[in-house]
Amino acid sequence: MNIREFISEYFKMSRYVALGTMDGILAVMGVTLTASGVAAVSGMELSNFAVGLTGLSGGIALAMSNAFGSFIGERAEEVRSIRELEQKMMLEEGKLDDTHIHQQAKKRIYMSMFTHGFSSFTGSFVPVLPFILISQRLSAIICTLVLCFLALIILGVYLGKVSRESLVKTSLEIVLIGILISVVSYLIGGGHG
Repeated sequence: MNIREFISEYFKMSRYVALGTMDGILAVMGVTLTASGVAAVSGMELSNFAVGLTGLSGGIALAMSNAFGSFIGERAEEVRSIRELEQKMMLEEGKLDDTHIHQQAKKRIYMSMFTHGFSSFTGSFVPVLPFILISQRLSAIICTLVLCFLALIILGVYLGKVSRESLVKTSLEIVLIGILISVVSYLIGGGHG
């Protein structure tokens, strides 16, 4: 498979691109905002860089979890489909192993694993970068929120195009989820202090 085919296959797995990117943005936004708030309320001297690394470590864990979760889930689905096909064809269990059908199923499994994990990882950089690059806390928080919500709007447009639904409706749904996570992160991280 050449690079063009690989990129084409990557974007054909739009649900994993969307799920992973949204997971990365929202989960890591929650982690970074909460870590920032907890540090401020507790009076800890925690640099923005440390907050960013905290978020990035959460993003890496999320990416690995999503990748392996996709691998396990997709493998179960693909094996079930192959076994059902064997049954319909009145073949012994395992007769389709190492066939073209089996090889295509393996390709789908590994592609879903890569797509979900990589999208989660890349999405996690959106909320982390301001904390790594900006030393002033409030500026980093504002920049993180702006970048995250812009990314969520773009993701909503992408999903709207893929699903052929309203781009505005899809973007609004995703932004509302982002607002909810921001509020929860604020309350956990420092809104109570």
